[in-house]
Amino acid sequence: MSFQEKRDSENHGDPPTTAQPMLPTTGIQIPAAPAKSRDRIHPAFYVGVWISLSSAVIIYNKWILDPKTTNFRFPIFLTTWHLLFSCVATQILARTSTLLDGRKAVKMTGKIYLRSICPIGLFFSLSLICSNKAYLYLSVSFIQMLKATTPVAVLIAAWGLRVESPNLSTLKKVIFIVLGVMIASYGEILFDASGFIFQVFGIGFEAVRLVMVQRLLSSAEFKMDPLVSLYYFAPICAAMNFALFLVFESGSLGVSDLLRVGWLTFLLNALVAFCLNVSVVFLIGKTSSLVLTLCGVLKDILLVCASMVIWGNPVTVLQFFGYSIALFGLLYYKLGADKINEQYARLRGLAPGTRSLTNRRLGIGAATLFAVMVLGAMRQYHGRYPTLDTGHVRVQPSYTPPSFIPNNRGSRSRLDIVIGMLQEDTQTIHDQVEEILSLPQLSNLETKVIVYSMDEMADLVSLKKETGADAVEKIPNIGRETGAYLSHILKQWDNLADHTLFLYPEIEDFDHVKARIEDFFLPSTGMLSLGFGHRECSCDTCRDPWVSANTWPRVPQIFSAVYGEICPSTNILLSYGSKFIVSLKRIKGTDKHIYQHLKEILESDEKHWIHQDERQLGMEDAPHNSYFGRTLERSWMIIFKCSETRLVKSCPGLDTRRKPDDWDDVCQCLDAE
Repeated sequence: MSFQEKRDSENHGDPPTTAQPMLPTTGIQIPAAPAKSRDRIHPAFYVGVWISLSSAVIIYNKWILDPKTTNFRFPIFLTTWHLLFSCVATQILARTSTLLDGRKAVKMTGKIYLRSICPIGLFFSLSLICSNKAYLYLSVSFIQMLKATTPVAVLIAAWGLRVESPNLSTLKKVIFIVLGVMIASYGEILFDASGFIFQVFGIGFEAVRLVMVQRLLSSAEFKMDPLVSLYYFAPICAAMNFALFLVFESGSLGVSDLLRVGWLTFLLNALVAFCLNVSVVFLIGKTSSLVLTLCGVLKDILLVCASMVIWGNPVTVLQFFGYSIALFGLLYYKLGADKINEQYARLRGLAPGTRSLTNRRLGIGAATLFAVMVLGAMRQYHGRYPTLDTGHVRVQPSYTPPSFIPNNRGSRSRLDIVIGMLQEDTQTIHDQVEEILSLPQLSNLETKVIVYSMDEMADLVSLKKETGADAVEKIPNIGRETGAYLSHILKQWDNLADHTLFLYPEIEDFDHVKARIEDFFLPSTGMLSLGFGHRECSCDTCRDPWVSANTWPRVPQIFSAVYGEICPSTNILLSYGSKFIVSLKRIKGTDKHIYQHLKEILESDEKHWIHQDERQLGMEDAPHNSYFGRTLERSWMIIFKCSETRLVKSCPGLDTRRKPDDWDDVCQCLDAE
């Protein structure tokens, strides 16, 4: 987060008093705007510019730091760059314009700068660093929800530093905010403890900074506008950040990291951030603190919506409900019941002397954005597990047998056989594929064999000839066969077959695999596991059903990412062994960005948080054999939304054969006709 992103504090950081002069940029209380002269530009223009720039800075920073885009994992450097740019820009403006003339009224001395500005700068630097660090782990939508607690943090800091006395009435007002954010946090399906801690510390440091600024501004001679504040704070903050950069990031930052982002990107990023401060100066002069508060809430809703659209960040109904409570609490804390009623009357055009048309337009805009967030949340919500309906796949909630159709062996237009291999015997692969293709169920299908080689020394021409594959491609040796499967799904997303058979080479129980395909593969097959069997585990604490000493702590996150909700109290279905046939409907029943997210985590370097997971003694966590990859191997039933735990009893092992009077779904999840 840059200096300019702390404009969020304008929305969330008001301390409980209004008796003392305040800094506009601190988010404490914005002083009454001076008398305005007639301006041909409507105030709505300044509001729009401020919301656009404020949102752009946050989205821009997230884009730079996000592992999914440029993967620039140096937030301290980015913050230092913003502050250095601000130092130069404010010095230029001070000498070439009147925007910084307000600094002449500030009685700043070396002693005051050292005793007051430097400590504030320290907490400001820490706040910026922690907030930017959070972008490495959390979604923009969840970060904005957590920022709603800033008034609570400011209140606690004011009490702790004895700037204000504890007040029960004020405490009651912020309870709604705390309650709402707690619900939103509980509903966050991509929750990460490290990112949460960084954001909480960032909010805490910012709260202390705001209270220290309030103390400084208790005298009218230190009253400053946002640009003047930046003029004084940017140099010391830049120096402190640079020192931290030398300690923590300079050793790992290379020229290639900078070039990957691009110098023009860095320049535009800093320019947008600085322009935000300039826009605040004009906005304060054209509107009021009330308008800025309401626009701040509107901006937060907009950012949540943008996060859902740009990054595909899922927002659950529970999370939306919690955030709604937090936003109501935020407005109640800032405005009070009387002011809310007054503004409601204005929006309806009932209050005399108001611009009812303008207010109505603002209300319509807020309601529209709010509706977008609701629809976005509902789009990603698929109902309660396990009776889920994805729109593509019909999943039976319990074992209610379909009509048995004897010898119903219809055909699909195409079946792809996808194999991920390293250095296995090519003749064995060739022979097993030929046996599968000879099955009568596949005789009417258009088939294609695709081999993904993870051997960097492999000769693709020879490999294609020896395996009899139709296509061969070389990929990095990351994540075992799981990496190959995810690569295929993403690369062939627009050209996936009606069914895909995923295999790894040298199948020890090949006869059982072949028998399972012969017994159960149908045109209506949705997900047919060819692994050792079906088992179930508790979603919250998934203990491996095959090796009880092993646990899989990331199963809840995988479930939540796929289904868009928190883990259920019931058990979930697992399969062991990465061999299965899955339909096009099942693959696309899970959003593409989920596969991208899983692949990025699977391919992450050793610094990524996923590699900090506690694992069992002797369990390897290397790029070619990652611990997270083993978790995914057991989670394909979750990913393809085959939730029918009845399979544990009806089809416990791969040696289960079909009996003459068995239903079609004894060992599989079926698609709707």
